Amino acid sequence: MLGNHKIAMSDRKDSQRRRFFRLPYPRTAQPPLNTNTGDSYKVLEISEKSVVIELQHGKPFQVGEAICGKILFHDQESEFIEGTVYRLDERGAVVTLNNSISFHHVMREQSYINNRFPLFFRQKMAGRRNPEDSSDDQ
Repeated sequence: MLGNHKIAMSDRKDSQRRRFFRLPYPRTAQPPLNTNTGDSYKVLEISEKSVVIELQHGKPFQVGEAICGKILFHDQESEFIEGTVYRLDERGAVVTLNNSISFHHVMREQSYINNRFPLFFRQKMAGRRNPEDSSDDQ
């Protein structure tokens, strides 16, 4: 019984940590984030409350750094985001947002990726590495 309780606690932590659906982008479909400072970054992943943006040489981020700007989505609409760098990892800078990306845009982007990159979408959602993730795709 105690073993099951530990699993339930772990499941609860994971569900809280992953409260919002995260949508990764294939390399060729990463939308730009144009910041208020005039810098531009590729968006690697979005959710309603966070984004992951690429790390660039010569433009390092610091944990706790404020970031704001507009993401230009594939439907040519944009959304203003404002947040703080939460952590840096091998993928990029994870930014938690003070505001939210609209659920509407997350769903439209999901539909776009699913329709345009069905293999990428299926493999990413299954947790598998994808050929469209390779560096040859840039």
